[in-house]
Amino acid sequence: MKIAIFTDCYTPIKNGVVTSVKQLKEGLEKKGHLVVVVTVAVPNYEEKDPHILRIASIKLGLGTEQRIGLVQQKKINNFLKEHEIELIHTHTEFSLGFSGKAAAKKFKLPHVHTTHTMWEDYRHYVLNGMLLSPKIIKIGLKIFIKNVKAIIAPSIKAKNYWQKLTPHTLIEVIPNGIDLTKSKNKQLDENKITEMKASLGIKETNKILIFVGRIGQEKRIMELYNTLVPLLKENENLKLLLVGDGPLLAKLKEKTEKLGLVNQCIFTGFVDWETVQILYRVSNIFVTASLSEVHPMTIIEALFSHLPIIARKDESIFDLVANKVNGYLVDTDEELGQKVKELLSQPEFLADFAKASFKLAKNFTAVEHVNHVEKLYQRVLEP
Repeated sequence: MKIAIFTDCYTPIKNGVVTSVKQLKEGLEKKGHLVVVVTVAVPNYEEKDPHILRIASIKLGLGTEQRIGLVQQKKINNFLKEHEIELIHTHTEFSLGFSGKAAAKKFKLPHVHTTHTMWEDYRHYVLNGMLLSPKIIKIGLKIFIKNVKAIIAPSIKAKNYWQKLTPHTLIEVIPNGIDLTKSKNKQLDENKITEMKASLGIKETNKILIFVGRIGQEKRIMELYNTLVPLLKENENLKLLLVGDGPLLAKLKEKTEKLGLVNQCIFTGFVDWETVQILYRVSNIFVTASLSEVHPMTIIEALFSHLPIIARKDESIFDLVANKVNGYLVDTDEELGQKVKELLSQPEFLADFAKASFKLAKNFTAVEHVNHVEKLYQRVLEP
C-alpha cells in the first residue's frame, strides 16, 4: 500500500501524537508499505527525508508547540501524485487535515482519520473560550468528517464522542501503543537511575509521585497539585515530580515557594524521551487528575515502567487502569489524594500493582497498533 499521513505534529516536536504517528509510519514501512508524511515546517529544522513534505507554518497559540500549516494544495497534490498515493490518513482537524480531505476528493482516494484530541477541553486557549462554544466546535468537526471512510478512535471515549457526531461512519477503536524496541525500561542502566536520583536530590527513603504531561489547565494540573499538597506537608519523605512544560508552570513554581514545598516538588520542564524513561523509573506512583485525555501515551509508558496508576475515572483509560488491580480510578480529587496515601502505606499492594501494570502494558504495543491499522486500511481499500 501507498499511504499519505497528514499531521501538524511531527518531529522535532515531541508529544504523544508525534510518538503515535512516527511509530505508525515506521511500523508500516517495516511491513513493506510506502508511507509519506505531509506536515508542518518547524523553525531551524531541516528535513532530509524525501518522503516527508514540510509546509510553511505558524504557531497556533494553544499554550503548546502546536503549529498550523499554511497550505499549498498544488504542491501537496503534486507530491501525492509523484508517490502514487492510494490512501489518505489524517491526524489533525486543522488546515492540513482539510488539505488531506481535499486531496482525497481530488484523487478519489479513501480517507481515514485518527482523532487524538478532545478539542472542547482546549477552548480556554482562544480568548478564554468566549469565541469557541462546544456547539461551534462540533459543527466544525462535522464539516471535517463528512465523507471520511473510517475513523480510528484510540479509546471508547473517543468512539462515543465521534459516534454522536457521525453515527453512520465506520469507527474502529484501535488503542495507542509503545515501541518495545525503544522502550527498554527493564534494561535501563542502574547507574543512570542512581545519577538521576542524585541530581534531583532524591534519597532512598523518599517516595515519588510523578505526573508527565503538559502543565496546563486542560490537564487539571492545579487541581492535582492542590489535592497532593496536604500529603506533602504531612510527609517530608514524599516528593512530587512534575515532568513537562506549559502555561501554568510558572504559577505552580510560585505557589510551591509560598507553601514552603520547594524541597518536595521537582519541576523538570520539557525533557527528551530518554530522560523521561529514567524519570519514570525513579518514581513510585503515576498520578493524574486529567479528564481531557483520548488515550494517554504517558500512562502507557508508565505501565511499561512498572508504575501503579492513580487517576480520575475517565473512559479514556478504562483499558489502561484496572481498579484495585494496577491502581485506582476515583470519582473525586479528594479521593485521589486518599488513595495515594492509602497505597503508600501498603508496600505489598504497591509491589503487586507495579507487577500488574507491566503485565497489562503488554497489550499496548506499537506492533499491535500497526497491525490493526493495516487491517483497517485493507478494509477501506476493498472495492
